[in-house]
Amino acid sequence: MGLFDRFRKRKGKRRVAVIGLDGVGAPLVEALTDAGVMPRMAALRRAGTLARMTSTIPTISSVSWSGFMTGANPGRHGIYGFTDVKRDSYAVYFPNYRHVQAPTIWDVLGAEGRRSIVLNIPNTYPAKDINGVLVSGFVAVNIERAVTPASVLPLLKSQGYKIDVDYVNANERVDPFFRDLHDTLAARRRAFGHFLREEDWDCFIGVITETDRLHHYFWNAYADRASPLHQRFLDFYAAVDATIGELVDALPDGTPLFVIADHGHTLIETEFYPNVWLRQQGLLAFKTSTPKSIADLDPSSKAFILDPGRIYLNLKGRFANGVVEPGADAEELLQRIATGLAAIEYPGAAVNGNRRPVKQVFRRDEIYRGPLLEQAPDAVLHFHDGFDIKGAVARDELFGRSALTGMHTYDDSLLYVNRPGFPTRDVAITDLAPTILATLGARPSQPMDGRVLGA
Repeated sequence: MGLFDRFRKRKGKRRVAVIGLDGVGAPLVEALTDAGVMPRMAALRRAGTLARMTSTIPTISSVSWSGFMTGANPGRHGIYGFTDVKRDSYAVYFPNYRHVQAPTIWDVLGAEGRRSIVLNIPNTYPAKDINGVLVSGFVAVNIERAVTPASVLPLLKSQGYKIDVDYVNANERVDPFFRDLHDTLAARRRAFGHFLREEDWDCFIGVITETDRLHHYFWNAYADRASPLHQRFLDFYAAVDATIGELVDALPDGTPLFVIADHGHTLIETEFYPNVWLRQQGLLAFKTSTPKSIADLDPSSKAFILDPGRIYLNLKGRFANGVVEPGADAEELLQRIATGLAAIEYPGAAVNGNRRPVKQVFRRDEIYRGPLLEQAPDAVLHFHDGFDIKGAVARDELFGRSALTGMHTYDDSLLYVNRPGFPTRDVAITDLAPTILATLGARPSQPMDGRVLGA
């Protein structure tokens, strides 16, 4: 009997549990378990398999979690970034759960009469009815619209449940932020524990997003052991570890468990603003000297970039004020932009051995495929660690800094499976949905890009 067979063939009801740790890389968990900060996770690690997993391109939570829950690339599920732009007005909007076009894990299971508990996954707002319980994650602006069925809302309110931490300007509100961080985690822990113990389920998925908020503002406190906030960073991870331990204790014996992350984190050395280069080249202009978004685009513009490094040509027939002719003209322009941005060098010291922020420029048909390909950016900038690419439109310099100290990483997302020797070679986040479904004996209702691990 192989690994995958042992994973599936157990007496009684088939179940799968997933604990998500937003923004947590495998190297961080390895370091904190080795240091004794996360003893429960260390015990899990000794008894199972911990590996590094690749995220998505671009490496941003809305795209990565959509890839996790659908097993598909953006060409199938339709989410290309945290923001997108309307073709008629250039107005920037926030894609949400309604824009996800591919079936999710719980959609497939629900169609087979299987019950799912889905808690706090980013990009699941507003909540849609499922066979089970769904509590939306970031960005959910109204808890009443974030919960289905509505009958569970009183329970969440009685437990002090919070959808997210108040992380805006966290660096200026250190004590309130850390208090809120722990309070939000504690409320999450109570709610997750309740649903694990009290509800009937076939698939449980609960995501902790507080880790990502901590990393963006205080990764420097982790990287610098002399920082006065270093111990507070570690203390929070001790609380995360206790939460994981409590949730694991609540699982029925033998339940397959995945602990996963959408991406990892590392220290920002500098932010990189490629729209500045487009302006310098005369390819991008705005109608005002203080633009707030791409909505302020001057009609003469030939290209623009959305977070985090998505290149769009202002094509005729695609955008209302398109000026670039499709075909040879567009290809020549895109090649010019890709070559120029890839050649830019940081004037400071090399970052992790690199002077160039751009590691690679991917054309859309290199990384995307599916019926929604026409919605994709024309190309995407892939970064070297330490260079945080931003689509800012009001910057005047190519490089700079903000209050953020931690940035996403692509190739070291956490993957843990509570089975020793579980196959993890070249694993990607889109492999998880088909693997979870196969573990439950279910088949995808539409094609998935991921593969079944351990099959």
